[in-house]
Amino acid sequence: MSPLRYKLCLDLCMKKICKVLLSSLFFYSVAVAEPTMDGYLIRSNYILTMAKGSAEPLDGYIQFSKEGLIVDIVKGEPSETLGGTVIDARGKIIMPGFVSGHNHLWQRAFRGLASDQELYGWLKSLHWTFGDFFQDGDMYNFTLYGALDQLANGITTTLNHSQNVAPTYDQYIEQFEAEMAAGQHFIFSYVLDENEPSPAIRKSKLLSLIDDTSRRPGPHACLGFGLHGTGIYRGMDFHREEVNLAKELDLDMQIHYLEEKAESLRNGQKKFESMAEKGGLWDGLVYAHFIHATDEILETSAKAGVKMIWNPLSNGRLASGLADIPRYLSAGLEIGMGVDGSASGDVCDPFQNMRMGMYALRMKDSNAAVMSSIDILRMHTLKTAQVLEVDDRVGSLEQGKFADFLIIQPAAPVFDPYSTIVLATSANDIESVWVRGQKMVESGKYSNHDMVAIKREVARRVARIVSDQAGNN
Repeated sequence: MSPLRYKLCLDLCMKKICKVLLSSLFFYSVAVAEPTMDGYLIRSNYILTMAKGSAEPLDGYIQFSKEGLIVDIVKGEPSETLGGTVIDARGKIIMPGFVSGHNHLWQRAFRGLASDQELYGWLKSLHWTFGDFFQDGDMYNFTLYGALDQLANGITTTLNHSQNVAPTYDQYIEQFEAEMAAGQHFIFSYVLDENEPSPAIRKSKLLSLIDDTSRRPGPHACLGFGLHGTGIYRGMDFHREEVNLAKELDLDMQIHYLEEKAESLRNGQKKFESMAEKGGLWDGLVYAHFIHATDEILETSAKAGVKMIWNPLSNGRLASGLADIPRYLSAGLEIGMGVDGSASGDVCDPFQNMRMGMYALRMKDSNAAVMSSIDILRMHTLKTAQVLEVDDRVGSLEQGKFADFLIIQPAAPVFDPYSTIVLATSANDIESVWVRGQKMVESGKYSNHDMVAIKREVARRVARIVSDQAGNN
């Protein structure tokens, strides 16, 4: 897939408007001239860059500019001539912010529902019970709440797999506006508007959003767009429309596939042949969940370059099953991780997500070597960024990338910092969360948002929805 899919340019050429709109997605101020050198220096003896091939923790410092770009990562003590504000984080662990590759941020307002239900019983209790009662502003507030919760848990980049649960398109698009306001890096996974009468109109609405985003002043939080494919549940003609549009615009398309066991065995596996027709499998297709895969489905998908996002917390909560990750990796499938919806996993905690996944694999095989701490930490950072194709900017601490990182105060003496993070750290141990060189959260308090007021507003709106739904019965 072309890296141009995610970058903004200022020149909108009318000759090939679709391609240019897609290549103009990120005006970020990445196009700054030279980074200003008097930014910040962070000194730590436990810098985990998570860069490819890097395993040894670095005892040194990170230098990043006022524009929020990493200028250098160097072993040893910084020179006094470098200038900038020095942050002494010795004894603390510095790591890249987590990347979550599959999320429904608005669901944060509806945790704890249907605790004894599997996927479809849970969907009935939330989407099909309350969706019709959403009003203007609900999706905005719920999504903002979810994005900020992810930030406090150390997730600095997310793919928002948006959902058209609310009654109107304007209410749907509030999810995008909330993410722009939150300050968390995000990719917006867009649902084509099935209510429109033609593919051309559906396409034009997506292009309008992309164009509008390209014209907004930078820097801003959007890292790009993808498609949330729903056609495999709505009809294969709609699915092929999605596939063709994704390819035309050079977008990735993510779909829920082979998640709930009974549905997977009854229908999901049988749909694979139709899905694979006419180039339906390509390196821009990403499966969310992908638990109940046959050998043929796995091998054919991996050969085509299809990727996957693993969601252990959600899969456990909904009794969906355990994806055979070692088998998938052996087949050559590229895998990232996600915390899924905050109502299907209930907490958007990447530390718990890693532990849930790694422990389940170890229990299944009675083998502690099946997944190491560094491997699963890399899977929830750099590997997920690679699946989402934003690893040129996020996912690891490397020169030229955004200064998206966490400062973590270990709760106990550190023997192996990777294992400390995976086995013995929680979100409560995060001292601060930084996005593009800006401190977004410190000791659980937000720099740019009043979380107390946001929670109050969310509670008011949820109470109204519940009341309206009850009054309708």
